[in-house]
Amino acid sequence: MKAFLRIIRTMTPYASYIAFAAFFNLLTVVFSIGSIGALIPLLNIIFDTPGSDLVGAAPWKMALAGRVEAYRDLHGASATLVQIILLVFTIFIGKNLSRYAALWTLAPVRNGVVANFKQALHDQWIALSLRQHSKWQKGDLLTRATADLNEIEWSMLKGMEGFVRDPLMILGTLAVLFTMSPTLTLWALAIIPISGGLIATVGKSLKRSAKEAQGLLGQNTTALEEALSNLPIIKSYAVEQQISSSFAQRVREWQRTMTKVFRKRDLSSPIAEVLGVSVLLVVLYLGGQEVLTGKRLTGGELVAFILLFYQLIPAFKNVTNALYDIQKGTASAQRIFEVLDTEVPPSGVQPVVEEDWKKNITLRDVRFSYDDRDVLQGLDLVIPAGKTTALVGPSGGGKSSLLYLLAGFDNPQQGSVTLGTKDLKQVNMADYRKWLGWVPQHPLLFNDGIQGNITFNAKGSEDSYKKAISAAYCDDFVSNFDGQTIGEGGSFLSGGQRQRVSIARAFYANPKLLLLDEATAALDNESEARVQQSLDALMKGRTTVVVAHRLSTIKHADQIAYLEKGRIVELGTHQQLLSRGGKYAALVNLGTLNANDGSSE
Repeated sequence: MKAFLRIIRTMTPYASYIAFAAFFNLLTVVFSIGSIGALIPLLNIIFDTPGSDLVGAAPWKMALAGRVEAYRDLHGASATLVQIILLVFTIFIGKNLSRYAALWTLAPVRNGVVANFKQALHDQWIALSLRQHSKWQKGDLLTRATADLNEIEWSMLKGMEGFVRDPLMILGTLAVLFTMSPTLTLWALAIIPISGGLIATVGKSLKRSAKEAQGLLGQNTTALEEALSNLPIIKSYAVEQQISSSFAQRVREWQRTMTKVFRKRDLSSPIAEVLGVSVLLVVLYLGGQEVLTGKRLTGGELVAFILLFYQLIPAFKNVTNALYDIQKGTASAQRIFEVLDTEVPPSGVQPVVEEDWKKNITLRDVRFSYDDRDVLQGLDLVIPAGKTTALVGPSGGGKSSLLYLLAGFDNPQQGSVTLGTKDLKQVNMADYRKWLGWVPQHPLLFNDGIQGNITFNAKGSEDSYKKAISAAYCDDFVSNFDGQTIGEGGSFLSGGQRQRVSIARAFYANPKLLLLDEATAALDNESEARVQQSLDALMKGRTTVVVAHRLSTIKHADQIAYLEKGRIVELGTHQQLLSRGGKYAALVNLGTLNANDGSSE
């Protein structure tokens, strides 16, 4: 219920729309009841039972019967019939106009609430730390922003619309029915406590099943995303059948759960209709008795009473469905709020200015772990300002984790990372990252133009953009994509071109701290030569930390740190480490560090 109330609170900016929609729904109710009420004199004329002689009839019925009888005496039955038909037609037009006006007014509310949630989820995703993202499945997050939001729009918001309109219809209709025949109306009300108990029981069960189904849908989306991302691996190992069988098992589990949801959801209409028809038959019997005794109802009024009562049945069904929809939508809302309520790691407030980058970056006794797995264990390192530091060592030694800490993607559980005297935990991350350039092993590109990928469509100097593409040696292919996108993940570019665009992005940012994570590892020799030229130009005069397995990238670094099991076991220049004959020298002599030129100096 809390999730439902939170959805309601998000509608506050649309209060005026909701007020107008409520007004138009009220008009719809009035016209709906009036359209059937207007049939009473029409039926009385046809049946020749004016109704002015009834005993104990409601005053409005007596007044209506008197006016119609007087008009008929003056103009004749045929003319009166025509006038009543025109009146009924006019009322039906008013009913449908007001109904459309209510829907027209509510459209911005439904779309607005969903759009606000989409924006909130998007902003929350990019605000959460990478560590927090590692606990979520990408497919599940996408499901929350698509299927769960659709569920809120179509089930919850639509259900709330019916939950406002139809109770008004029920109350208004019951008020009229009571004035026509209290006895019959009390019989009609017998449906409410019976159906209410059944609805509450099935509704709770539906909510549990719906939440389970949405969770399974998220897992399925993750499996689909993995299959698309890893398609070359699936085909190269000929494991299509195994992957298909695994996915089929997930889909069948989701299918079984959704079958329960649909069956419980579809149970509402039969329950409401069977109970409604049962009461209708009782009303027909008792109402027929009143008509036959000629005391309170005419034949025309009984027909109108039945029509009004039958108008209650879809209203009760709609309220029942609305309750089910709200229960189902609440399950989706809880999944969305689970993401939105995740606490975003706080950023410090200390500003970072250009002058700070003339100082060294120092890591002191840094300990860092993912869950129970220690990655960095008491690491100490000074990264000189304006110099290049290369990180080498076996896989799993902590090199990429060290880059993540330097980028401010996470904080160490123990120890400190400082820029000069400023601890990164205390600095404003937006200020800090403004001076940061990051070139990952696998370029992360958007389905946008090359300029959009380099500048992020920020307002800036066109000259800076041109200098960036020139410095990254992108001139030879940029013109081929004028006014075009480069495909999802840069799929229209070669591997080397994608990496050069990634480097041009770093050039455009003009960073003071440059982080290179295996920037040339996935390239062939020809592509690497072009990219290495770009990197050499980019690294000049900047504080650079590079992770690489190619000697050509490492050997000219101002210092090389050998990481193993989360600690720095060797530190020095290329020549110093070779002369020591330690683990770095062993890597070079064994050829583990690959050099294009074959050098092992």
